[in-house]
Amino acid sequence: MITVGLILQSMNFRPTLLRRRVAALAKSKMSFLSYFRSPFPSREGFSAYRMPGAAVHGPLILAFSLVGFFLCWPHTMLRPLFVVWILAGVYLGRDITIRCHYYPLLTFIAWGASAMVLFKPAQIQRFGASHAVLSTALSMAVGAVLLSVAFVISREKD
Repeated sequence: MITVGLILQSMNFRPTLLRRRVAALAKSKMSFLSYFRSPFPSREGFSAYRMPGAAVHGPLILAFSLVGFFLCWPHTMLRPLFVVWILAGVYLGRDITIRCHYYPLLTFIAWGASAMVLFKPAQIQRFGASHAVLSTALSMAVGAVLLSVAFVISREKD
């Protein structure tokens, strides 16, 4: 069976940045898709998700979903990007919730951001309806952040 390592050896492997990254990816045992395996972590034992858990994760899912709805739904072409916002709410919200266990001030920041979305939706809706290009750019940026976090977290640590 031919592997990436054998291909790199046959190419007279020189350690350039691109080749190092390809070689590191070949050594990695975990796929970046494993990041999406568990949207709601276990709450048993001394889990970091246990506190604050759903008290932060739920409002973040709702806030991300509402922002995505207000930005993407007015434009028919952007409606598929709404899925990116929902996934970001679930998975980035999970990561933020776990961080809230270690940094309690982050809990109040997350609640404040969620409250701003809930109490001031008209401004977000007007912005989304009048700025299709910026809504697309924001959706793409959220998707890029989601994929980059998935890649970094699932990367094997040496």
